[in-house]
Amino acid sequence: MFDLRYPAEVKQDTEGKDWVVRFPDLDGATTGALSLNEALREAEDCLGSYLAQLLASRKPVPGPSGARRGQRMVSVPFWIAPKVALCHAMREQGISNSELARRLKVGETVVRRMLDPDHATRAARLEAALLAVGKRLYVAVDDAA
Repeated sequence: MFDLRYPAEVKQDTEGKDWVVRFPDLDGATTGALSLNEALREAEDCLGSYLAQLLASRKPVPGPSGARRGQRMVSVPFWIAPKVALCHAMREQGISNSELARRLKVGETVVRRMLDPDHATRAARLEAALLAVGKRLYVAVDDAA
């Protein structure tokens, strides 16, 4: 199972005014806000944008490590999570875009679009692609607090 949550360090700055969130697994992924709740909302947006940029530039998407003491787990936003999961599964199994296209009986361009964060890929197509690499997408709902 690939958990789509990344550990984040959440701390107040030295003056105690702002909250800063940093993702140790993702070099340079940092955000912040004036309140803790706002910083946590910003963290999810920062995480999604960072991962989308990696996908768009066709760079490897590192998997999340486990949380260490004092870290919080931040979920990958729903709008990008299936694409991140597909990219991760393909890399983990050494499956190329061409191979996935063959399995899905589609053109390689279709697979490239599936991995493009700016392309609105239908959920059914992403679900089929994940099944083609032996993965199943499911959604869990948890308390927000």
